[in-house]
Amino acid sequence: MNPAPIPLALYVHFPWCVRKCPYCDFNSHALDDGGFDERRYIDALLADLETELARSPGRSLASVFFGGGTPSLLSGAGVERLLQGIRSLVPLCADAEITLEANPGTRDASRFSAYRHAGVNRLSIGVQSFDDGALGALGRIHSARDAIDAFALAQEAGFEDINLDLMYGLPGQSREKALDDLRLALTLDPTHVSWYQLTIEPNTYFHKHTPVLPESDQLWDIQTHCQSVLAEHGYDQYEISAYSKPGRRCLHNVNYWQFGDYIGIGAGAHGKLTSVHDKLSSEQHGFEVRRRWKHRQPQQYIEQ
Repeated sequence: MNPAPIPLALYVHFPWCVRKCPYCDFNSHALDDGGFDERRYIDALLADLETELARSPGRSLASVFFGGGTPSLLSGAGVERLLQGIRSLVPLCADAEITLEANPGTRDASRFSAYRHAGVNRLSIGVQSFDDGALGALGRIHSARDAIDAFALAQEAGFEDINLDLMYGLPGQSREKALDDLRLALTLDPTHVSWYQLTIEPNTYFHKHTPVLPESDQLWDIQTHCQSVLAEHGYDQYEISAYSKPGRRCLHNVNYWQFGDYIGIGAGAHGKLTSVHDKLSSEQHGFEVRRRWKHRQPQQYIEQ
């Protein structure tokens, strides 16, 4: 008896932002550092994918996730070209989930519509907070009004699955301020909420210049109260920081948590592939897991 097939996902990393946030330890680079060339980067992504698929032939993609960085800096035409290239190289499941992370500071109605037209069917908007003071402390380039407008623009573009990213444990944040953020988010009625604690990571500006953050007892108070609010509004917690309405879990997230396979393309992207081979008999199989990661620096990645 053959084991059940392991799902395969694709993660596409876009390593540029308008500017680097002081808390961010992801592989991201400010646009004014130079080097961003959409055409060359997409060419590199597709060449990368073609090489990766040779290691895992004959499989279909259950999900595609454009992460960053700020993938919404890509033009609509760029996303369409990239998705067309992906489809030409590998089959997508009929119900494949295709997610793109968007920054409210780079919102644009025609761009959201172009993403939807290209085949993106899930948008994840990096709100972080609806408090303008908190957004300033976090180095975000958008306002609370921008975030609300971005959600409306996503709905107008035809997105039915919209995730809101929110953070808690922000500098000077009280329980009431955290609850205000969450309650405002829930008035928008997103299908999914990513709600996670601000942590201080090495090699970030906040690590060198750490702001005053809530104490651990305050953080626990915030976490328990806000989790109760999410549950009261029908959001199920299915992993540490992910809450969804029934039937609206992020399939790409679930694949990671269930040890599924994923190809990672883009500067600094990671991937994990499982190969199955006969060991002793048709009912006994050997498994081999291989992990790969790419050059972090965008120019080195493109050249390689």
